Amino acid sequence: MFDHLMFCRIGSCLMIMWLISASGEMSCPEFPPVDNSIFIAKEEEGQIWGTYLCTEGYHMVGQETFWCNNSKVWDAFTPECRLGHCPDPVLANGEFNSSGLVNVRDKVTFKCNEHYILKGSNWSECLGDHTWGPPLPICKSRDCDPPGKLAHGYFEGEFTSGSVVTYFCKERYRLVGPRELRCLEGEWSGEVPTCEPIPEAPKPAQQIALEKALQAFQEREDLCSAIKNFLKRLKECGLPVDELKYSLEIKKAELKAKIQQHHS
Repeated sequence: MFDHLMFCRIGSCLMIMWLISASGEMSCPEFPPVDNSIFIAKEEEGQIWGTYLCTEGYHMVGQETFWCNNSKVWDAFTPECRLGHCPDPVLANGEFNSSGLVNVRDKVTFKCNEHYILKGSNWSECLGDHTWGPPLPICKSRDCDPPGKLAHGYFEGEFTSGSVVTYFCKERYRLVGPRELRCLEGEWSGEVPTCEPIPEAPKPAQQIALEKALQAFQEREDLCSAIKNFLKRLKECGLPVDELKYSLEIKKAELKAKIQQHHS
């Protein structure tokens, strides 16, 4: 029979407290020893309940409370009190409310410096496996990273918070998507647009006929034969000489404009 028994085993830092008074009929096997813990047992409604409490600097791994069933055996495996703490929290460009070792079940709160915003939870707890949960947050600048590059185009603008960048496409390309993106709390307001080729308009029938006649002229080595073949192709295509002259003048003007643009 146990009657208000309490003692401490110094060698393993084990303290045992019996707070029950029961007959031998209610006795259970000796409780399993757990180093660096306090064991408290009590009787409730004819059942014996046991609880382990780890001493300071240790944390419980396993079930904390269990009871002696009608078969006179404990209903759980022996827990363990482990020594340890979590890795020191780190928060670049911010601060947290801990200045020493963080033990299991301790909580830490986080705050970012000015011009930075918190990404993640503003608190974290040291878990039993010596990891942080939720994961440690980060402090991100309110300014944005450079936006994505635009194939066949470019952008102009600043990356600071609240600024706007504007996108442009090169010649013969058109913009698909937003022309402007704004930096909001370190994130761009939308997806980067794209530059797609502008479909070319179909060539007029007269231009096609002219190109075929010129090709025939270029393919003949003999000048006289080439001219004869050229005039024959014009006749076959039904292209009058006046229209041919007009088309050649347009081609000449376009070629001259391209040359001037290239040298400017």
